[in-house]
Amino acid sequence: MSQEKQWMLRVISPSMFEQIRSELEKYNVHPNDIQAKAIEKNDGLEVTVLFGEGFNQSKAQFFTNDAIETDYESIQRFAYDIAEACREVMIADYYKMMKM
Repeated sequence: MSQEKQWMLRVISPSMFEQIRSELEKYNVHPNDIQAKAIEKNDGLEVTVLFGEGFNQSKAQFFTNDAIETDYESIQRFAYDIAEACREVMIADYYKMMKM
């Protein structure tokens, strides 16, 4: 079984990383709160964003090359989904920490 190589999104697609980063900042999610990775496919990128304590949570979505270049709305929706999930995980982590 061959394993595909994951790259940091900011290396493989700096413009897409910047779009996601910019959108997440609107929801007070700092770039250090996430790890964005991507696997190159023939027709696009499989993007995975890790977040939460120890980066143990993730959201993933495939974007065609065409979507990366022209479909900013789908990237914004993906970033919004990440922001919402990140917010929920941060709140849960905060309450876990307060119980200690």
